[in-house]
Amino acid sequence: MISKKNINILVFNCGSSSLKYKIFNMPSQEILLYGEAERIGTHGQKSSMINHYIGKKKERIKTILSDHNEAFKKVMVLIKRDGKLNKAINFDIFAHRYVHPGNSFRSTTLVTKPVLKKLRKTLDLAPIHNGISYKMIALCSEKFKKKPQLIVFDSTFHSTIPQEFSTYAIPEKLRKKYNLKKIGFHGISHKYIMQEACRFVEKPVNTQKIISCHLGTGGSSVCAIDKGKSINNSMGFTPLEGLMMNTRCGDLDPGTVFYLMSKENLSIQETEEILNYKSGILGILKFSSDLRDAIEMINKDQKAKMAFDMYSQRVKKYVFFYSLLLQKPDIIVFTDSLGVLVPLLREKICSSLKFMDIEIDKVKNNNYNKGTVEISTPSSQTKIFILPTDEEVMIAREAYKEYTHGNNN
Repeated sequence: MISKKNINILVFNCGSSSLKYKIFNMPSQEILLYGEAERIGTHGQKSSMINHYIGKKKERIKTILSDHNEAFKKVMVLIKRDGKLNKAINFDIFAHRYVHPGNSFRSTTLVTKPVLKKLRKTLDLAPIHNGISYKMIALCSEKFKKKPQLIVFDSTFHSTIPQEFSTYAIPEKLRKKYNLKKIGFHGISHKYIMQEACRFVEKPVNTQKIISCHLGTGGSSVCAIDKGKSINNSMGFTPLEGLMMNTRCGDLDPGTVFYLMSKENLSIQETEEILNYKSGILGILKFSSDLRDAIEMINKDQKAKMAFDMYSQRVKKYVFFYSLLLQKPDIIVFTDSLGVLVPLLREKICSSLKFMDIEIDKVKNNNYNKGTVEISTPSSQTKIFILPTDEEVMIAREAYKEYTHGNNN
């Protein structure tokens, strides 16, 4: 490791259909350059997009991004171009989000050949995410051999989930042999939301009960946080459990899987393909896997209305459960693309919470512009916030800490 100094960190955050990137100067946390490749491999008529920002300049590039490798190459062309024009934004190290490390890693880790070898063994734990992130890390290792890379894991924040919520009711021998338990994901985002929400209300983290709703165009999850600790998360051993998502089915009776495999004579791989890549919003809507497309058609297409209603009801189920678990939350937060940009979704989810004296202000909700905003009524006993997440700055903080001081991984 090196002694503490100013360094520029290029953060890559791979979603199932997106690639977010930011260059931070650390430890100041100044953003030098950032952007996002959207709708990567998304089913539908709309083209992929790269939104690229440097200073006050914004580029909106329509393109075709069939996979994350193609997105990486096009993003790096933009970063290299800008680095030639302004050397101050050139990056020193990479930092990556990695969803499911299994038991191999428990804290931020510097990439080495043995680490890459261990990561290869985790690809089947989160088929949508791990393979994408692994390829990104491998690409960076191949193309930028002299640039150090660090990995921040999405599951670390959920290591505090109590056993009664993390344990699956299957034979102990199998549970222990394969470490089968609720892992929980989006931990980087939920931790950021927790810290920023408490900062906004000027309350210590260890005094607040929070429900964090990370609702994205790709993955979505709800997290119950009690006094600084995650105590439950809607995702499970893999990110397939929980909410209905863009192409993931979410919660499902396991018996339907056995029945489907039997009737259709499906292999394990074929079944996994259906549940991870052909279900969710896409399975209902058919013409798109993006809930925003469903909302545009909600008054014209019955399937679009069904997709929206199914999604919002499933979020509501977890918000209800976690409200009871926390014995009434102090704060409910909506974040990520759908949580921030879709007022109808927030209204639908909160519309049935009045019996718990939790009430959304429809005017504030519908007139949201940007930043952190409270959208609950003055009489609501739980504060409701819109708070854009920033997984990238959390990744940069953790990577900088490890790179400059080390955690003896």
